[in-house]
Amino acid sequence: MRALRLLLILASPALAVEEEIREDVRLPPGPLRLDRPLRVVADGITVDLGEAVLMGAADGTDPDKFEGIGILVDGRKRVTIKGGKLKGFRCAILARDCEDLVLEGIDVSGNFAQRLKSTPEREDGSDWLWPHENDEQQWRKNYGAGICLEKCFRATVRDCTGKNQQNGLLLDRCEAAKVYDNDFSFNSGWGIALWRSCENLISRNKCDWCVRGYSHGIYDRGQDSAGILVFEQCSRNAFVRNSATHSGDGFFLYAGHETTQRTGEGGSNDNWVWENDFSHAVANAIEATFSCGNRFISNRCNDSNYGIWAGYSYQCAIRKNRLHDNSVAGIAIEHGSRNRIEGNDFARNPRGIWLWWDDDKDLLAGPFGRKQGCDSKSYWISGNRFDGDGTALLLERTSDWQEASNECHDVEHELVSDRPGRRGEIRFNWSVRPPDLPDWILKEGDRTGRRDPFLPEGHPRGRRHIVVGEWGPLDPTKPGVHPTTGGPTYRVLGADDYEVALPDGFKAEKDGSLFRVAAGEGLHEFKGEVRIGDARFPFKGRLFNAKWTIRHWKWERDPREEGAWAALMETNPLAAVERDRLEEVWGAGGPKDVAADRFATRAETKVTLPKGFYEITTTSDDGVRVLVDGKVVQEDWTWHGPTEHKAQIALDAGEHEIVVEHFEIDGYAVLRLDLAPLDCIK
Repeated sequence: MRALRLLLILASPALAVEEEIREDVRLPPGPLRLDRPLRVVADGITVDLGEAVLMGAADGTDPDKFEGIGILVDGRKRVTIKGGKLKGFRCAILARDCEDLVLEGIDVSGNFAQRLKSTPEREDGSDWLWPHENDEQQWRKNYGAGICLEKCFRATVRDCTGKNQQNGLLLDRCEAAKVYDNDFSFNSGWGIALWRSCENLISRNKCDWCVRGYSHGIYDRGQDSAGILVFEQCSRNAFVRNSATHSGDGFFLYAGHETTQRTGEGGSNDNWVWENDFSHAVANAIEATFSCGNRFISNRCNDSNYGIWAGYSYQCAIRKNRLHDNSVAGIAIEHGSRNRIEGNDFARNPRGIWLWWDDDKDLLAGPFGRKQGCDSKSYWISGNRFDGDGTALLLERTSDWQEASNECHDVEHELVSDRPGRRGEIRFNWSVRPPDLPDWILKEGDRTGRRDPFLPEGHPRGRRHIVVGEWGPLDPTKPGVHPTTGGPTYRVLGADDYEVALPDGFKAEKDGSLFRVAAGEGLHEFKGEVRIGDARFPFKGRLFNAKWTIRHWKWERDPREEGAWAALMETNPLAAVERDRLEEVWGAGGPKDVAADRFATRAETKVTLPKGFYEITTTSDDGVRVLVDGKVVQEDWTWHGPTEHKAQIALDAGEHEIVVEHFEIDGYAVLRLDLAPLDCIK
């Protein structure tokens, strides 16, 4: 009778009271709105969600408004939950202090996500995640999850799906869990995240496109998003045959603040990371820091900024990995020691292996530095292949290194080192050579997991396929159109063959999956559609086209000093160009014929406008000043990252002169301006 009463209550549009599940039950199919969580309060039972859809919020509610828990399991043993879908919650399933819990075949997609403030044109620093604190469940409370397990022992999570939200699965102080054959892709935070969790097996999961903080060719920060996150004293875990491509970091391991800021000891140690694909990461395919004894074996770490970044790591083995086409280095380790790097395949990296010591005063003086020493020393480098790399081995302020049997083909420099070492033979003085994988992982791996998680042949690959929208990453295989950088420029997703329809007077300039809307001089609004087969995808935008004259100078005297800018403008520019739009995105470089950093720009135009109120929007890094008819209407004459500014002005009918002044100090550089009538501002 208890189960029957529960089913009758669940059949109602919404649950007005908290309900308890005490025996085996199968829920009725269809949508069921929950005002409070369903609580499992008995051991040894099965909750079959079947084709039920448990909803925490009405369809159409913004994901950052989602609250509450869908199913709560507290202190129970041998509970199985399977099937069904949960969406619209802050946390769809929360289990605490459970033993032998099984979650199987559940779809926990479409739960909480933060609205991202970063745009294709500029990064917003408030989007950065903070994974460094979670002892009071900050991850779940602040960022939500499809599934969160806290202090659970021997849990199994298999064949579950958690996509299009912020986080897929959180393991908080869990032990001996098996997580396999799940799909936690296309999330804006983390696919799978571990906190103080040990001896877990994470195998054959898809965690692709877990990313934020990226705009292709504009900024590539990642903002601490990751396919797999391993934080704060997570040891003796195995990560086997997972796919975590196109993420902020593919795999992000950190010892934790307990190690770096309090004790100087411990860490996320003795983990096995084997046969995963972490390629196309925004920052690092693998990042692993302040920890020891980790094994990174036979992973794919291609097309990222760094293939493997392992700062302050020691007694680690990096073997048989593939590290191709990374923009900075294949393997980079600062302040590391007693690490073995052998049998890896490097290709077309500016630096193959880069090891160094630098004067990192705060860290060296902190608990970890005082306890561990942090010299860069004692490396064994053997049997690696370098093909087309810039410098195969770059060793800076690194001592007691040994290298042998490395192959170099078409590299610029085989070895650059400022400290002597041993070449041609290897003498080990720590631990025996580790096996590829310990027996227990091989045994479990043979019977745990059936899915091939890796991207199939022909699937879109490469960082150019990372497109982040307001709520997170977009699936490049699903047809659609998305605004990107450079004014009225759009990216077409999910199709190579498409048509663009625009009103008379406008045209689309196509470049592969990108197209730019062009028109004559003036202020224009437009609506169009992208046609992919029989599907239609509308888009709209606006254009401000004018004849801009843009001049560039190099400066030695800081433009912020009194009189410096006026004096610089009295000199001849180094370069000048004509453009129909002011949208200069230099990135880490600078204008043509003008070196990066320490340059100045002055852009001028005249435009005829009707009487009205207008809004001027600029994006700048660094200082910017806008003058209209000789009057300063916007100014931020400071050193700053990419920043958007807006100014509203009233103009009489007629011709108006607009002048934009800009200086760049160092690092990233951008200068963009848009003008729109206020009745066009949405």
